[in-house]
Amino acid sequence: MITMRLRRNHFVMRRSCIKKQNGAALLIMLTILILGAASLLLGKLNKLNFQFEHYHESDQSLLTAKEALIGWALSYSQRPGLLPVPDRRNDNLYDGESDCPNGAINTSHLLGQLPWKAYLSTASCSSSRGGLGAQLKDADGERLWYAVSANLLYSSGYPTINSDTANLAAGWITVRDTQGNILSNRVAAVLLAPGKLLAGQNRSAAAPTAANYLDSLTIGTTSYRNFDSDLDFIAGNESDSFNDRLTYITIDELIAQVERKVGNTVRRCLDAYALASGGKYPWAAPLEGSASPSYTGVYNAHFGRIPTTLSTESSPGINDLVMSTSWPSSCFSVPGYWASWQASIFYHVAPGYAPGSGSSCPTCLTLNSGGSYRAMVVMGRSALAGQSRANNADKGTVTNYLEADNADIDIDYENQSATAAFNDRVICIDGSVLCK
Repeated sequence: MITMRLRRNHFVMRRSCIKKQNGAALLIMLTILILGAASLLLGKLNKLNFQFEHYHESDQSLLTAKEALIGWALSYSQRPGLLPVPDRRNDNLYDGESDCPNGAINTSHLLGQLPWKAYLSTASCSSSRGGLGAQLKDADGERLWYAVSANLLYSSGYPTINSDTANLAAGWITVRDTQGNILSNRVAAVLLAPGKLLAGQNRSAAAPTAANYLDSLTIGTTSYRNFDSDLDFIAGNESDSFNDRLTYITIDELIAQVERKVGNTVRRCLDAYALASGGKYPWAAPLEGSASPSYTGVYNAHFGRIPTTLSTESSPGINDLVMSTSWPSSCFSVPGYWASWQASIFYHVAPGYAPGSGSSCPTCLTLNSGGSYRAMVVMGRSALAGQSRANNADKGTVTNYLEADNADIDIDYENQSATAAFNDRVICIDGSVLCK
């Protein structure tokens, strides 16, 4: 009896020991599985973190290039808004210089590496400036690539660049999303990070073709090639066959920046003039619909275009001797630049700051029914639906440029958000104060 009880107790103890051992083994196995999963997850997270940092480095380079390219365009004194020609392989090397064509621009001139050096020769580009001044590369050490609209390039002469450039129907670049949908078909320039070498690409030659840097992506039955000359680019997801990254500048955002530069330049010139003229401003050049726009100031014309030939008459035939008879040096004097803008920029001088006045404001100009300003500059931006600027009669009609309260030529002006019915930009002149 005792023996049987001892055997039974031994059996129970043995089963308990086996259970404990099995439990410990399971715990060890579970621990190993958890550690393995954690290690795998950590490896994936590290890989994702590396990819994120890699993408971030290329994206930062692209954004820096975008800002630098806009800055280049704004600082181009002969034609703000002009963009450089890419560094192409037609000279059998990528040397950082713009490879400007002799004669007309065609699509083969519009894609290449982003130029960064100054021109060594001005024979075909009519410029001493050239590239951005900094050699920008992606995370894989490759120079950025660049495509540009022919609408913004020098080609045997400067293009006309003003607010109405944004209304040109043709010549812009198209950029698509990862599904092939159009993000914008009004693109002025595209910047691309080519990434690492992919299968089938070879960059060992002195000047490899674009296909050895830029990639293609097929969606359904349609192939999109970033390396061809159709001015149609796609931003795809990274894969074994595609690793381009890109950013772009639309013509609308570029022209908006150029308009700000032009407007600020006009304001500074008017303020500089007033500083040398007892705080007063010249008469405007009134609108004339029967002939080409006149840019000659006329006595008692408070509203009109900014005059090239000034009138400072305090009464007919008698000048206000306190006032200068010419604009400050370099103001409204760059022929191609200013000629592209002067028809769409209007000017109103308050009676208290016109020639012969006392430089004070019994009646000054207002903005949105408030304030007290010496003068106003109003930029008639790109033509809206119903506005025409084709002939002399059109150009002599203020409503073809200005909208709403800005077109009635009273003393009150308005700024508002741009819409399909309003896009004026009003700049208040009040001793270096700029209205927002």
